[in-house]
Amino acid sequence: MTDTAISANKHIYSLLTADTQLMEAVSGNIYPLVAEESVTYPFIIFTKESANGNYTKDFLTYDSATISVAIAARNYFQTVQIAERVRAVLEGYRDSYFNSIQLENVSEDFIEDAYVQQLQFDTKINLN
Repeated sequence: MTDTAISANKHIYSLLTADTQLMEAVSGNIYPLVAEESVTYPFIIFTKESANGNYTKDFLTYDSATISVAIAARNYFQTVQIAERVRAVLEGYRDSYFNSIQLENVSEDFIEDAYVQQLQFDTKINLN
């Protein structure tokens, strides 16, 4: 069975954790949806914001998913550096699952004593 957009986070996790530079930058702290309270900064959380089928008149042609990646750290410039690495790892990536990954938006915030960079990616997913 072919993975659809429902499985997008499984593939995002594989890409992020396969990058040794990124894993070192966050001491392996990469999580889907939420990080445990005991996790120390910096860390990455990724979320599937939406998943959709894209159809022609007769059939499903591909899926798309919007993925958000949040980087949290005590140091603002550390979040920027890690966000740059996340972008380098994901943007433009293609394989048998992802037809494309494109950066759509970047925002930043300060939440609960931590700086946060939020990257939003649009993905197109092969179904054949």
